[in-house]
Amino acid sequence: MGTMACLTFTSCIGFLDSIQLSRSPSAKLTSFSVSKATYLRVSQDAFSPTQESHSNSNPVIGNHDLLIVGPGVLGRLVAQNWREENPSCQVYGQTMTSDHHKDLIQLGINPSLNWTEGTHKFSNIIYCAPPSRTPDYAGNVRLAALSWNREGSFVFTSSSAPYNCNDNGSCNEDSPVVPIGRSPRVDVLLKAENVVLESGGCVLRLAGLYISFY
Repeated sequence: MGTMACLTFTSCIGFLDSIQLSRSPSAKLTSFSVSKATYLRVSQDAFSPTQESHSNSNPVIGNHDLLIVGPGVLGRLVAQNWREENPSCQVYGQTMTSDHHKDLIQLGINPSLNWTEGTHKFSNIIYCAPPSRTPDYAGNVRLAALSWNREGSFVFTSSSAPYNCNDNGSCNEDSPVVPIGRSPRVDVLLKAENVVLESGGCVLRLAGLYISFY
């Protein structure tokens, strides 16, 4: 079985570093922080932002490469930190549409619509896509799990919604969870989480998913 943790948004990056190429299910993680902003260099060999170029590409996936399913705000921050820790790695991003592929390429992320639908196997996968864009969220998460070769880490970013806490009090990974069947919205997350845990991956229930612009 996989692991479960409850973290704040800014703690997520440190958590990912702590589990990179680590598969210990008994690890207890408490607090992490991001000390500084990181930036990416744009690769001159980045893929062109077309579905055809990516569906026909056959990249060699390295042990330190990373697939981000849903490279939005959180996914892009993860990519920045991952590339700083692993300068020679490749970061891949799977999206629902090609609308932001040019932006992703400028950030050094190789985008595609179907990385998890091919024969590619990745050592490290983080699933950041929200459930609002697909009718079969658990099924999409399962595809990502099947693309994991189990040599690194598979992380699913959930939210604090499954916790049965409505009094603005504190909660952690041991807090009570809303039973399946009470809330259709929470059921979607719980079923996706179960797919991840059954595959041996890690579930992060994040709170405070927002950023500040200065």
